[in-house]
Amino acid sequence: MLTPPDVGVLPEALQRSDGSSKFRARNSELYSTRELLDAEARLLEAVGAMDGPTAPAPAEPDVDEAVASGRTVLSFEQAAAVSAVVTSGRRLDLIVGAAGTGKSTTMAGVRAAWEAAYGAGSVIGLAPSAAAAEVLAEAVGVATENTAKWISEHRRLPERCQELEAYDVRLARAYPSRATRQLQKQAAASSAAHGRWCLRRGELVIVDEASMAATKDLDYITTAAADAGAKVLLVGDWAQLSPVQAGGAFKLLADARRGAPALHDVRRFQNQWERAASLKLRAGRTSAAATYLERGRVESGSREDIIDLIFDGWVTDVRAGRSSLMMAADFETVRDLNARARSQRVAHGDVAPDGVRLADGSTIGVGDVVVTRHNQRALVTGRGWVKNGDDWIVQAVRRDGSIRVQRPGGGGPALLPAGYVREHVELGYATTAHRAQGRTVDTGHAYLTAATARESLYVMATRGRESNRLYVDTTYDPDVATSHEDAAQADPVEVLEGVIGTSGAELSATATRRAEEEVAYAEWRISAQGGAVLDAYRQRRITAGGHAEQVRPDNDRRRTPDGPRL
Repeated sequence: MLTPPDVGVLPEALQRSDGSSKFRARNSELYSTRELLDAEARLLEAVGAMDGPTAPAPAEPDVDEAVASGRTVLSFEQAAAVSAVVTSGRRLDLIVGAAGTGKSTTMAGVRAAWEAAYGAGSVIGLAPSAAAAEVLAEAVGVATENTAKWISEHRRLPERCQELEAYDVRLARAYPSRATRQLQKQAAASSAAHGRWCLRRGELVIVDEASMAATKDLDYITTAAADAGAKVLLVGDWAQLSPVQAGGAFKLLADARRGAPALHDVRRFQNQWERAASLKLRAGRTSAAATYLERGRVESGSREDIIDLIFDGWVTDVRAGRSSLMMAADFETVRDLNARARSQRVAHGDVAPDGVRLADGSTIGVGDVVVTRHNQRALVTGRGWVKNGDDWIVQAVRRDGSIRVQRPGGGGPALLPAGYVREHVELGYATTAHRAQGRTVDTGHAYLTAATARESLYVMATRGRESNRLYVDTTYDPDVATSHEDAAQADPVEVLEGVIGTSGAELSATATRRAEEEVAYAEWRISAQGGAVLDAYRQRRITAGGHAEQVRPDNDRRRTPDGPRL
């Protein structure tokens, strides 16, 4: 239990019939597992350990030469972060960067500095999702994998070692023959697989989008790196979305690692005001709401009107040749926006009206933009494979329900089987905030209600380079969401301020325990409880004496041995 027990004496007047305190809501005690608390403790120990490998700080580049050759030049802030990470000697390090500050560019700088000291292939990239790992590979230029796959394969290393030993024994007794040559090939493949998932001393493991990585996954990776004499670098933003599994570790470590390299210079947005406004939003400053409103970036109205406005804005941007994204925090709105986009494209002859029916009830046809929602390594496309979160354009629909798709940017096609299409393919014109994290487009259109959390808003409001528009549903009331009566119109600024002021971030178990202790030992609570104890004591004295006037205050003060104790 993370919630501490009640403090001090609790008079009957403040107890329920079951003896619990009225200062605490019923059944509000919070729990975790010892396994998770231990994992967080190991991560905290690792972030403070100074026995990790180091590399020399990179020399200052010749800016003129870099520009002439087309190489990317790090900003002063990015260069400082690179130098701090490679020279720190920390076993576990962090780079905290707000949205649009160039975290990918900074990671590429870290890779260059590390490989200059330890050689090519000494940097490994990981990310919580396969799609994010692919983005990391393109941005940083290293071999990458998603965390779940890497952990699964790393756990198999003892088994692979046994396989290699078995191959050695068999080959030592084998005579030259065709069967022996085949055995040698199998042994070589097993050795290569072992080497791919095995960490070595001096290697650097970069985990991108670390705020979305599960605590247990980060603990496993960090422990494995420490055993091998490698270093781990977590890169992310605690102000963005949390993982589906138990999380909060990145924020816990960022708070513990005071002075961790941080990126604040927002470079994504074309408008200077939007750079400053996004940082206000990230910090939970409600004054950001007025800024977006004054700049004409906020639309408001009923849900039906807002859906129309989002769709119209998206159509205008797409027709102008911009990459644009419609976003919402809930699946229902995403489904509605996708259906509207498809209907419009069918009406204009851009998409075939007939096609394959999906599990969510929608239909996809030739010309549709779709997204795959399940990793399937057996489905190869060009140099890659089909991943959860990949965008595609439908090229052909076959009679058996399978479809041929191609990425929007081109490349090799992929054939998705009918079963996969039915269960794991969705329309891709609109997306949830979780799937939008890590993406960059020209314009973004975000749907908001009073139930939206700040982290979702922050992600959706920072995807577009040119503009990010916020569409506020002013009729949604989470307290009367099931009512059939017409809801009153709320003030859009008040709704937006409420969203900015409401964090939905998941706290780590360690941080939750600290927060619970602060509430339990809060001065107001101790004072109120103490006052109630004194009142109960005086009332008992009055009741025992029969009349209130028989009890004098100075007598109470003199009889301290019988007085209450907190």
